[in-house]
Amino acid sequence: MSNDLIKSYIGKVCNISSGSFGPKFQRVKIIEVMENWIKVEGKGKIDLINIDFIQNIKILDDKYQK
Repeated sequence: MSNDLIKSYIGKVCNISSGSFGPKFQRVKIIEVMENWIKVEGKGKIDLINIDFIQNIKILDDKYQK
């Protein structure tokens, strides 16, 4: 996935999946994209996700965007 494409999602609340064997991040806000990593915030905590392992990013409906 292209960093430029992901950078366009900064500030959006999304669901991020890294496949059937990897973790799923639900209702997280993308707050920063740095080199090969995405910094997300959700449920009061911060996580870093390696872009190489992401299979899907879905922007949630407007009712979840805060």
